[in-house]
Amino acid sequence: MSENTPYVSLANKYRPQRFEDMVGQESISKTLQNALKLGRIAHAYLFYGPRGCGKTTTARILAKALNCTGHGQNKPTAEPCGECPQCREIAQSADMDVLELDAASNTQVEKVREAIIDTVALASSRDRYKVFILDEVHMLSASSFNALLKTIEEPPQHVVFILATTEKHKVPATIVSRCQTFRFRPMTSDEITNHLLDLAEAEGLDLTEKAARIIAKNAGGAMRDALTLMDRAIAYSDGKIDEKLVGEMLGLTPQDLLAQAVRALVQKDGQGLHSVFETLRAEGFDANAFLKDLKNALGDLFYFSLNQGTAPFDGAQEITAQASAGLLAALSRKVNKLAEEVKFSDNALVSAEVGLFTVMDSCFDVEGFIRRLEALERGEGGASSLPPAASAARTGKASQKPLSAPQPFVSAAASAPAQSPAAPAAAFGAPASQNHAASFAAENTRQNQPVSSTAKPAASETCFQEKSVSAVAAAAQPAIETKNSVQAAPVKQAVQITDNRQLWDQVVKAFSGSPFVYDVMTNCSVHFEGDSWSISFGKGKEFYKVPAQTKLAEMEKMASKLGARRIKIQITEQKEQKSASAAPAAFTKPAAQPAAQPAAQKVPARAESISAEEPFVQADFSADVEPAAAQVPEEVKGILDIIGGEVLA
Repeated sequence: MSENTPYVSLANKYRPQRFEDMVGQESISKTLQNALKLGRIAHAYLFYGPRGCGKTTTARILAKALNCTGHGQNKPTAEPCGECPQCREIAQSADMDVLELDAASNTQVEKVREAIIDTVALASSRDRYKVFILDEVHMLSASSFNALLKTIEEPPQHVVFILATTEKHKVPATIVSRCQTFRFRPMTSDEITNHLLDLAEAEGLDLTEKAARIIAKNAGGAMRDALTLMDRAIAYSDGKIDEKLVGEMLGLTPQDLLAQAVRALVQKDGQGLHSVFETLRAEGFDANAFLKDLKNALGDLFYFSLNQGTAPFDGAQEITAQASAGLLAALSRKVNKLAEEVKFSDNALVSAEVGLFTVMDSCFDVEGFIRRLEALERGEGGASSLPPAASAARTGKASQKPLSAPQPFVSAAASAPAQSPAAPAAAFGAPASQNHAASFAAENTRQNQPVSSTAKPAASETCFQEKSVSAVAAAAQPAIETKNSVQAAPVKQAVQITDNRQLWDQVVKAFSGSPFVYDVMTNCSVHFEGDSWSISFGKGKEFYKVPAQTKLAEMEKMASKLGARRIKIQITEQKEQKSASAAPAAFTKPAAQPAAQPAAQKVPARAESISAEEPFVQADFSADVEPAAAQVPEEVKGILDIIGGEVLA
């Protein structure tokens, strides 16, 4: 560039002049080209999308295509030549028939009427079409939109309106409905990066790919912003543009410092996080910029953990191996909220550090904990499946003792002889009936005598036997029937419960922690016939049959477990006359019996008709009820002596 040549920014120098030069808007370019080829030209277009994505540029290219004469045809062309007077003048904004208006500067209805409404009926001076390009059209007032409405709806044949806006929702629906709308999407980081590398090659610049990606990332999807940052980088550099230079130019947090901060948050390392802020304070970094970079780094790590995108810094693979995607997403969200708070702080660095300590303590890797628990259930648990803090604690002094299984109660008679080798130690994972059968056999072997229902324990062992039965019943609750990787011997049954009623009570007590089963068992009647039990439900409780059927296997398993024998339970119909062995549901207080009646007293027929389900009504007490003597005044007594009669209470 010579000294006399004026400087032209990269955004203007490399502004697309044809549809094929457009970057990232291929669908719009193809639609407009096909419409030009077919001659299906609309009278109004609405281009909307974020800033710097090509709305005004596309409007100028469309105006060139409508008026281009370089191809020697008297009709619009799909690709303007760029050499004819019309193309050159439109590129320089000097064409008299292509009026580009800034709606932000012409919001008043008088300006709109003067610039558009009063001139729209006039024929074009030279070009084929008179084109009105209204940039930032959402800035027009309501009166201006109303004045423009009829003109846009039915303009002359030689007029085309092109409206451009970044906020489509502010444009009245009556205007939008009269236009062909095209949405311009923000450009991706890869599209901007490739365009910057091609531009650097054309300009003879030494631009690294990492530097181009940093510029593209900070452009926010706008090509114009990326080219503006590129201009700054060229002026800041001495010939070579690399990632370090771009980071210094933009004031970005160094990648190693971001990696240290993320690692401290994930590992809950307070000292490491404090050292990060000491470096920020010493180097003079802005707290708001640091929080923004930290939020972006956590977001990139979130996508990287889902195998999307690239690593934001070195060592990202190790961090994603320690933290789940859910933890990274939660950290990024909380850091984003913290950045909003720090904006209004008078000491941003202190507020940011205190806030990050709060974020660190409030975010937990729930998904990681679940994975570790599942690994422990599969027997794959180890230091490798735990977080660093838990792994260190596991290998420390507290973890040197092996985890022992809970020990059962042992009576004096059972603990004296050595344990027989014929009794294997069963694990909790084995079936309950087999475990207790094996422990029951081992108990018989140690005592060298059969267990009989008539055998009575010594007085010194009575307290132990009651505690042992309670311990076994408590251990049989469903709350502890979950899988456990710790292997332990089952609690041995000290005394076999041969009384069916007592065993039933223990089964009901064992299910006290399971309200569903407990409710079924306390609302049924049970009939014992040896090891075969039958339960039934009285009138009004028949609906318990369905849940009882689903829980029958659990009840049989618990009864066999506590009784050390095979118990079979079935559901039968309610019997009219209960046998002597029938027992009501446990833990229900018996009804109070009336006092003994004299032998000569006979229950009246009215009392006999009462249902047997109400045994507390067995006599007629009407004879025992005497009416209370009415208090009659003396004056009334005198009247009764004359006319006769009595006073009713």
